[in-house]
Order: sequence, then structure tokens, then C-alpha cells
Amino acid sequence: MAGKVRKVELNEDLQHMLISAVRYAMGRRTYVVSWTVSYIMPLIPDMDTKVLTVMKRDYEEAPSLGDACDKQDWDRFYDVVFTELKKRGEIV
Repeated sequence: MAGKVRKVELNEDLQHMLISAVRYAMGRRTYVVSWTVSYIMPLIPDMDTKVLTVMKRDYEEAPSLGDACDKQDWDRFYDVVFTELKKRGEIV
């Protein structure tokens, strides 16, 4: 399969899987935080508003974001989600 590129539609099911990935990674102290954030951030402009709202709320209500390096990743992620929601008029 080397060299073969697969494209996956960013449909409702995948977006819900991405919510699950965020919830799994949030608060963990492992490489998966950076990996999850890096994978999802480029997709944010194409994601549904309701999905972004859930991710924003999950960040805001998280009891822990992990170590300092993890918090930096989550803060970066949150800023992009927040900015996208604001652009869409969801946040005043």
C-alpha cells in the first residue's frame, strides 16, 4: 500500500469518532494528545458547528488537561475551535 492515498469523507460518523478521540486523549499524559490535536486541527474549518461546540465544552469542563506540554496542545486546539465558532457567529 505504499504510496497509495486514501481519502475519508468527513461525515457525521467520522466527526463523532473525532469527539471520542478528543475525549479519550483529554487528560492523558501521552503522545496521543499531540497526535490527536495535530490530526483534528486541519479539519476544524470543515466540521459541523454542533461537533465543535461539543469539543469546546469538553475542553472547558475537563477536570485535567494533563501535563504542561499537553495543556499547550489543548490550548492551541481550543483557540482554533473557539476562533472557528466565533467566525460562524456562535460566540459573541
